[in-house]
Amino acid sequence: MFRARLYLAIVLMLSLTAPAALGETATIASDQAAPAAALDARRPIRDKWALVVGISKFESDKIPTLKYSTKDARDFYNYLIKEGNFHPSHVRLLLDEKATRRRVISELGNRFLARLARPGDLIVLFFSTHGSPSQMDLRGKSYLVTYDADPEDLDATGIGMQEVNEKIHSRVLSDRVVLVLDACHSGSSDPNAKGMHRVGNMDAQALAEGSGQLVICSSRPDEQSWESKRYENGVFTRNLLDALRTSGGKLPLGSAFEKAQQLVETEVREDRPGARQSPMLNAKWAGNDIVLSVPATEPAKVAPTVLADLEPDSSGLGGRVTESKPAETQQTIAMYGQTKAASIFPSANQKLILTAAYFSNVANPKEALTAAYEASAANFNNVEFYWRKAKILIQLGKWTAAMACLKGCIVDDPNQSDFYLARALCYHHMKMHGLATQDIQTAQFKNPLVSRHIEFGE
Repeated sequence: MFRARLYLAIVLMLSLTAPAALGETATIASDQAAPAAALDARRPIRDKWALVVGISKFESDKIPTLKYSTKDARDFYNYLIKEGNFHPSHVRLLLDEKATRRRVISELGNRFLARLARPGDLIVLFFSTHGSPSQMDLRGKSYLVTYDADPEDLDATGIGMQEVNEKIHSRVLSDRVVLVLDACHSGSSDPNAKGMHRVGNMDAQALAEGSGQLVICSSRPDEQSWESKRYENGVFTRNLLDALRTSGGKLPLGSAFEKAQQLVETEVREDRPGARQSPMLNAKWAGNDIVLSVPATEPAKVAPTVLADLEPDSSGLGGRVTESKPAETQQTIAMYGQTKAASIFPSANQKLILTAAYFSNVANPKEALTAAYEASAANFNNVEFYWRKAKILIQLGKWTAAMACLKGCIVDDPNQSDFYLARALCYHHMKMHGLATQDIQTAQFKNPLVSRHIEFGE
């Protein structure tokens, strides 16, 4: 099992971070830096935001499926919200069919990041998908391949790296942006390989040149980046996350890279005789290192007007309840999985009516169920596909079958609150009210954003 993941880049457009906030010594690349600029660069991280994208399946049958892209994205997302001190409402997760070109650009632009991020904030962007390097394009452009991309017209349907940089520089107000690109370009007919054609890696040096960026690649341009034989992740992604957890999550990002580099080289050498994988760092950025999990100094609530404009993402946290209102004007809000999010900040004066439509309200559920069974069979180790099947079974009122799917979902991801809410609804309809109440309480314990006042609807 391997996926030729020849490219994982972390583009860091980071200012200097306050030594007091990070517990580290500030360093400046140039002794000629202006004192005022250096002082401003050391300011603490005001708030933290992230957009995480993973695509394993694509709309076009001309694009090979990927094995662990969605899992890598989900694992990275879970790290941010559970260990990295990112508030769940500040992180958006787009998997597979939700990761269209329009949706990604929208979340990067007016709907989310450009709308909310402010100077002094930290932004993390993570993409795990196919990539198309500049060697494939007549104009020398590099592209990320979205769910709805046409491989024969990437300029119109993919996302160009120049476009990402333009959005960051012109629309996003923060000057601290971490861009993680798990977008490989070695190419292969192997369905486990990531890449469109065998043309080599993107030029990390060129990406960093003149941008003030730091680029980390998962391998040298003439090497492959491997899927692990030991676990269900890419070797670099897993070891990077493990390295970030070192020292109680307080290891600076540069030190985490060095640790991950050693772990990757060792694992590939041991498990792939004759193969080599050496992550590389290319820097055109002056600044001290940063601890990714450092808490924000001024975390902000996302306004209900902003949340109302956001489409449901793949996190399972979207579409909760509106901002609290006075008791005399309290409104009961029925939640529907296919509608826009109203808010995810519950209060004592809010109520959630839990119905089948909260989880799924597709137009042709029987047809969707057939497709879901096929998808879960082809992705037997991916919890997202079983969750999709469980939701449609709930819409159809097939409570016992839904329970069987949810059992596996909870085993694979015991911290996902929506799994417990879904099972609670199944228990309710099966007249097992005590167990339904227990699962409601578990969901509220796992996720403090879940409403404290939940009732079952028909």
